Amino acid sequence: MKATDGEVSGTSLPDAPAWMGPALQNFEELVTKKRLGHAYLVISEDPLQAALFTHLIACRRLCQHDDATPCGTCLGCKSFANKTHGDLLEVKAEPGKSAIGVEQIRAAARFLQQTALYGHIKILLIEGAEAMTPAAGNSLLKTLEEPSGNSLLMLSVGEAWRLPPTIRSRCQLINLLLPSHDEALSWLVNDQEWEQAHAEVALSLHNGRAITAGTEAATAVGETLPTLLDSFTSVTRGGGTETSVPAVWGDVDISVLVYQLMAWCERQASGTDLHTLRVQAQHWFLLHRCLIELWSRLRTGAAPAKEVMTAEIFRLCRSTSHPQFSSIAEQFLAGLGKYGVAG
Repeated sequence: MKATDGEVSGTSLPDAPAWMGPALQNFEELVTKKRLGHAYLVISEDPLQAALFTHLIACRRLCQHDDATPCGTCLGCKSFANKTHGDLLEVKAEPGKSAIGVEQIRAAARFLQQTALYGHIKILLIEGAEAMTPAAGNSLLKTLEEPSGNSLLMLSVGEAWRLPPTIRSRCQLINLLLPSHDEALSWLVNDQEWEQAHAEVALSLHNGRAITAGTEAATAVGETLPTLLDSFTSVTRGGGTETSVPAVWGDVDISVLVYQLMAWCERQASGTDLHTLRVQAQHWFLLHRCLIELWSRLRTGAAPAKEVMTAEIFRLCRSTSHPQFSSIAEQFLAGLGKYGVAG
């Protein structure tokens, strides 16, 4: 993201999008009135928005000046910007893993028990907390039940229902709404300096999740979207030109591929004349059903081998005109477990 006014030594403090202002102000009022709790669960349909909010709060709390806006010049702000603050610990799934392990949470608990280096507060941020293993969740529960002295624990999630009720009940909830389309577009164009057409595509691609749309990875996906959509047409049409998995499928995350293919199917069905729809309806609906099932499992943490899964999706799409497509679709659904996406 762009640097804010708190830029220090070539690094920067995190930006606060305008639509987050009310939520940040509400939190600051808790601080002012000395009603700050020790544990908060920040929920958003955009997981990266929830994570950004926790970072904004951490930045404000670690500033050594008593102000709602970080000064950007004190030792606390400089350490935060340089990612070297000794009183802040960030926990999330390690690279290559889909879950937060128990040892990560145990280490975090030990961190909170230590004396604050700056003599003020210890802050623990857990990003994507719904990815904790059951053992990790149980370990965190002990910390929530017996909080350390002057500490602040903030969990950010996109799917709060995946957290155990025992954890949810011990945290104060902060629900963040997604920005309106105009707010999100304005932020990408004016604050992030995107081209408007690119911003529109990114927001559509990520269903209005502006912070996720604003990441570098999303930028790359936005640039490949036209090629991705063209590949769907080539693969699903009888006698199509694609005889192997399109290269562009390897350029995007499996969840993006499935989501975009699912949305593409819906657009094809809605734009088809009634006669053609009557002839092809069963196959379109079966393909859509397969994609919905796969999508729902990906959203609940399934992590299939990408190369294997894309090959199976390709085979499924290439078979939509086959007279036995209903059997092929059922075989695809029945085989999801062996591809690492069991229900």
